[in-house]
Amino acid sequence: MLFIECFGKNVYIDDELVGYISPDSGDMYAQGHKFGSLTPEGDIYLQGEWVGYIEDNLDIYINEEVAGYVTSRNDIKFNSAALNKIK
Repeated sequence: MLFIECFGKNVYIDDELVGYISPDSGDMYAQGHKFGSLTPEGDIYLQGEWVGYIEDNLDIYINEEVAGYVTSRNDIKFNSAALNKIK
């Protein structure tokens, strides 16, 4: 499955809107700073390191644990507790 539909959409942590995904590159921004990227195939990189992926069922996995999901509007919604576990 391709996740290009998420490009140009918003990024949330829990219920807080924190940034967006570039419509051209998949780069993720929060407070005006790039913090990660999303590939069209659903791989997630944070600070240049591969940390997870989006499953075809739209769940987001980071460090092999569910860490969020893709909303019905194709926004990315991360769980803050899961993000805090990133090594």
